[in-house]
Amino acid sequence: MELRFRVGSRSVEMVVGEHDGRTTVTIDGRELVLDEVSFDDRSVTLSIDGVRRRVLVDSERGHVHAAIGGHSYEFVPGEEATADQDSGRFTPEISSPMPGKVLAVLVGPGDIVEPDAALLLLEAMKMETTVRATHKACVVEVRVVAGVMVGPGDVLLRLEEALD
Repeated sequence: MELRFRVGSRSVEMVVGEHDGRTTVTIDGRELVLDEVSFDDRSVTLSIDGVRRRVLVDSERGHVHAAIGGHSYEFVPGEEATADQDSGRFTPEISSPMPGKVLAVLVGPGDIVEPDAALLLLEAMKMETTVRATHKACVVEVRVVAGVMVGPGDVLLRLEEALD
């Protein structure tokens, strides 16, 4: 099976297949052999070279939100991924990648943030995830406070693109 999606600003092609009875995943030419894959309602557990990793997942409107190791990723399907990548589109609303609790808001209105700057911390199933800026921007509005529960797609912040 061939998949095409966008993670952040990077376009990714992935091929899922089988090799000696095991699932293989080739991402941008790099092949991984999965020893084991298991699913439950909210996560996928992968075992690669004997190392088990749990990935929290949620989906909304065809987008898949995943969190692992304190980082969150949004997987955008094929045609949308290509269109977004080509346009270099700035998105003014920063949405929650998953359901969880806001642990800390790290920015305030008027703050200028650089690409990849930490905006806030979320906790889901005892794992912390940092929500980061994708472009240089000015924080216009913060819609959440520490301690509130949010769902996937809930708007957390509004930004305005900062031009150099």
